[in-house]
Amino acid sequence: MFADSQLELLALLERVFSSISLVSVLLIFVTYGSIPRLRNPRNTFIVFASIANFGASIGTVISRDGLARGEDSALCRAQSFLVHVFMQSDAWWSLGMSVNTFRIVFFHSNPHTFNKWLYSLICFGGPFISGFTLFFISTPARGPVYGATTTWCWIRESWVSIRLFTSYIFVWICIATSIILNTMVGFRLFRARNEARGILNSRIQNTTVDHQTVTETSTDACIQGSEHTFVTAVAVTHKLAPDATNVEPIPPNQTQQSLGSATGSTKSKFWLKDPIKRAYLFTTFMFTLSVLVTWVPASITRIHSLLNRNVPYSYQVAIVAVMPLQGLWNALIFFTTSRGVLRDVMRDKWGLWGLKSANIDSDLVEMEAVPRVRVNEHSEATDSGSDVELRYRAR
Repeated sequence: MFADSQLELLALLERVFSSISLVSVLLIFVTYGSIPRLRNPRNTFIVFASIANFGASIGTVISRDGLARGEDSALCRAQSFLVHVFMQSDAWWSLGMSVNTFRIVFFHSNPHTFNKWLYSLICFGGPFISGFTLFFISTPARGPVYGATTTWCWIRESWVSIRLFTSYIFVWICIATSIILNTMVGFRLFRARNEARGILNSRIQNTTVDHQTVTETSTDACIQGSEHTFVTAVAVTHKLAPDATNVEPIPPNQTQQSLGSATGSTKSKFWLKDPIKRAYLFTTFMFTLSVLVTWVPASITRIHSLLNRNVPYSYQVAIVAVMPLQGLWNALIFFTTSRGVLRDVMRDKWGLWGLKSANIDSDLVEMEAVPRVRVNEHSEATDSGSDVELRYRAR
């Protein structure tokens, strides 16, 4: 179908991108194992998914060597099994992480109670059962299921229906379900945030009205007694009794400071949004996106091959350039969501004072801007992920 030079380029791309993915996965394993603070439930699921990436990368790094050995060779059959089981297992793990996020947001589940071994049994066991069963399926007319494809050993073209029903359909069910769950979670969190902002704005407006009344009283007192060096102001609180009015002399700028303090106090009550839920939503969204990017070229190629037997060479290049990179996408997600912990570790262990100064400065800026509750990305190690966005409303 393609020239030898084109096939050699495909093999080169497979090996290069598979090697990048293998290195990325190994970095995840080493980092996760050497830094205890990273061992939270979210990262644990990424590590388990990376095991699938490792197996898939081993299968794709073999490239066309399995084809060169022959379709009936042990290398070709082993490559077929690795590609079939571990390539789609990543999509199963994406669905598992989406289910976790859904449980946290809608059912207030504790992430530390998730049974990772049950998830492993499902996400690895499902593809393993189909992959192992295919070893024993063969007919005189079509031969065994595992054999040659254009890029590597997998399921033969003569068994295209098996490839669809044991791989593509399961993958797209996982992707579609993950998108639905992530959309529901995102809508829930954004709606809660908007409700909290509405309550916050209402409280700030009430505080502003009270302050305007106080300012008018202070101005009248200042005009009548202009010889004094201070301004008479009325200190008003939200829970002031009808017959209790405390009048005391305060500096002119004291009223503005009181308003800022009251507004900041009001903001601080509503500023606490659950970082665990947002971290899980971001992780699952990126994970689903990476699986989607991985499987779109292969799915388009498969649809094109069903409609037209001649598949363009550019489609094959897209497959070998995207599918082996699952480990790289997982590494980007892992290190992006864990950057706060990694930054603290580098600062503490290697004395990167520049990072320390930057952190202190940013903390001071945020403290001066508005009092708030700060929770780092790694707070999940101690927090259970309870619903805290609108906790003030229940009081």
